[in-house]
Amino acid sequence: MTSRPSYKQRLAKKAERQREYRKHMKDKRRPSRDDIAVAYFHWLVKWTTRKGGWKTFYGSLEKVTDQLVERGFDRNQTEDAIETLVDKIKSGWEFQRKPDFENSANE
Repeated sequence: MTSRPSYKQRLAKKAERQREYRKHMKDKRRPSRDDIAVAYFHWLVKWTTRKGGWKTFYGSLEKVTDQLVERGFDRNQTEDAIETLVDKIKSGWEFQRKPDFENSANE
């Protein structure tokens, strides 16, 4: 009977699988769920800034806040984090580019 790998060995193997997975996703240029969420939220704030509809926008954010609070986040901190992000985007902030993608996009 073979012995089970140690905890450190299992963690190292798991970390290696994660590195390979992230590299594979990067090679495929597949966006993560976070990339999609950031792009969508940025677009939504910009669209709402141009078209109006802040009442509906903030009504939707109340639902998002409720979900985050249900997951264990503090309501006041959540509202502050969202408002800070909305204010940054409204004032012209752009989300981080991925320079490693820019090089391969021109190839």
